[in-house]
Amino acid sequence: MLNLLRKEEPVLRAEITALYSVLDHKLGLHGAEVPITFGMDEKALGSYLPASYDNEEQFQFSLFFIGFCMNEQLSKNDRVNLYKHEYAHYMAHHISIPEKYNWQPGVHGSAWKYCCSLIGAIPSDYYIEDANIKKIDYDSVLTRPNVDHKQVQMLDTYRTQRMYKNMENAKVKYEVGDTVSHPKFGEGTVKEIEQQPSSVRLHIAFGDEVKIIDQKWLVKTGYSKVSER
Repeated sequence: MLNLLRKEEPVLRAEITALYSVLDHKLGLHGAEVPITFGMDEKALGSYLPASYDNEEQFQFSLFFIGFCMNEQLSKNDRVNLYKHEYAHYMAHHISIPEKYNWQPGVHGSAWKYCCSLIGAIPSDYYIEDANIKKIDYDSVLTRPNVDHKQVQMLDTYRTQRMYKNMENAKVKYEVGDTVSHPKFGEGTVKEIEQQPSSVRLHIAFGDEVKIIDQKWLVKTGYSKVSER
């Protein structure tokens, strides 16, 4: 299955790049030139990572949701909504946001929603199946409400903590060749490391069988490298 999904990457990348090229032409941006990577994250459909000291700017999408050979693959309409969702994040880092749309903080705040309104993206931070863009009232979404500043501060603190936790979970703490111990499968050897936006998956060989285990589970339960015990 994984090999089949990997073969689909060029087709999906072309689909995304074609859409982003159209949006780039409309907005004078260069989103289609940003690298696109794929993983098998089961919790996140996609993400946009801005350039930083540690990371290259990139879009990431999960083949678990958009792969053509998956039983529960997103419809074409939902895939387009997903691609636009992430492009809006890219826009928020590359265009000037009018001051009146900077009232709501956070990754999915008013600045991002403003970007959604420019490209016809669904201004929701979670996936809505078969969402209809024609039913979106951007005026109400972008209008500044009477804000409970204490609540906003609490929510923003929560988002910051969650983002930090995701960053910590994405740090690779093992190396290929490390020997680890598992309570059920015994000792195994790390054969492959798959880094996701908010997690790290270890492909561990226990004898002739390879298991894919989330790194944070090993760390949390104390099943560390055998050499460290």
